[in-house]
Amino acid sequence: MDQTHKKDHFNLRAFGSDILIYSFGQIFLLAFGLIQSLIIPKYLSIADYGYWQLFLLYTTYTGILHFGFLDGVLVRWAGKEFSEIKQEVPTAFRFLLQEQFLVVGVLALMLIAVDLPILEVGLAVLANAIVTNILAFFIFTAQAVKQFKLVTAVNISKGALFLLLICGLFANGGSKCEDLYLATIVTGSILLILLTMHLRKSLLSQAIPRISFRLYGKENISIGIFVLLGNFAAVLLTTVDRLIVSSFFPITQFAQYTFAMSMCAVVIMFVQAVSLVFFPYLAGTPSELRTRAYRLLRPAITIIWAGTLVMYFPFTTWVEFYLPQYTASLPLMAILLCMIGFSSLIQILHVNFFKIYRKQRLYFILAGVSLACAVTLYLLAATLFGTLVSIAVTTVVSSLIWYLLNEFHLRHFVFMDGQEIARWLLVIGTYAGAFLAISALALEWVCGMVIYLIIFVLVTGTVLKTEVISLLNLVSAIIDQNKDTPAVQTGK
Repeated sequence: MDQTHKKDHFNLRAFGSDILIYSFGQIFLLAFGLIQSLIIPKYLSIADYGYWQLFLLYTTYTGILHFGFLDGVLVRWAGKEFSEIKQEVPTAFRFLLQEQFLVVGVLALMLIAVDLPILEVGLAVLANAIVTNILAFFIFTAQAVKQFKLVTAVNISKGALFLLLICGLFANGGSKCEDLYLATIVTGSILLILLTMHLRKSLLSQAIPRISFRLYGKENISIGIFVLLGNFAAVLLTTVDRLIVSSFFPITQFAQYTFAMSMCAVVIMFVQAVSLVFFPYLAGTPSELRTRAYRLLRPAITIIWAGTLVMYFPFTTWVEFYLPQYTASLPLMAILLCMIGFSSLIQILHVNFFKIYRKQRLYFILAGVSLACAVTLYLLAATLFGTLVSIAVTTVVSSLIWYLLNEFHLRHFVFMDGQEIARWLLVIGTYAGAFLAISALALEWVCGMVIYLIIFVLVTGTVLKTEVISLLNLVSAIIDQNKDTPAVQTGK
């Protein structure tokens, strides 16, 4: 099969295999993350836990410091073989190194000059930014050429090493947020050293002679700037609630709110895994197969999200026993889990489709409009109601606005009408409404779990019967292809 013919088909076997490989790694990463989320608040004071969450919050914004260069590299390299991009790797790596040290150095000097009350947190975030963005270079490169085994190995190693470090710190009496800052930076640095040694031949090979160093950086930044701005607006949209809470509420209430959000992050990590694998495969397929992928993945994402809600009920009992100081976070967590339904569809489907069709500017505009609406709603919630519950509800509403704007503007690319958008909104609302009603009744966790499971099965088996059959046929096709000869026959 020639290369052109391969690119005319969405390789179900390879995509399914990479999803399994990457998801297998994510299971370990989720386990590490869950253990960290439960160990850290146990050993830190509520105030120190709040500052630790503040560090994590600010760290999510450091991706903007590469000015879209990495996003441009990903779009430029996506779907290619490593041999096709090998000559560009050293140039890209050297440009990123110089740019990061220059930008972070200037910001660090500015931060010291201003002398903010949270100077220590700010300097730790900037130090970690260099490590994070250079590590992202390796991950983006592996993602572009579909080397998901390497991405999985990096993610598992990062989670395991950080968990090992914090366990060692706590065992030796470390119980301050500063210890966790250091553990984060050390973890990333060790991985960077190992990856640099592993790929030293590619990184140190001769750079491409046909293009200047600065022009290469400028070219990739111009490709990736609107991807970056759109992603940054998306990051702000998903974190502005915590910015508002950190500004209007004391650090102890910030800790309660972020504890609830950190538990929701277990689902978010899986969503990001699927999105990361999905993009390079989607990049190599024609329009009609992209539409089919959209129609198959939307019900799959919705059903998986709705199914994971059942874990909330046994989790409440565990928190009441193990972390009673965070029981106030449980109602917040129930509300925030409803937001995950919309954010999952946005991260996996919307983000990738806007990127594939080179509609980064439109994505950025829609994210910007959604962000403006969200900030307005959050400020009203904080000033008029002044409760964490009102902030959590606003998070769901903001995600809904963003979801609807994206769906409306993508409908022409995936041949979707307003009636279909309304149908899926009703399906998601039914799952979320049933879950919130049952969780609010304060039933015994077993009873609540059983009632929700019954409703989940009824809705899925009746309203989504056609979609479930299509998904089962897809799974069957992937299994059958795995039984075939090594020559992939997908798309026939």
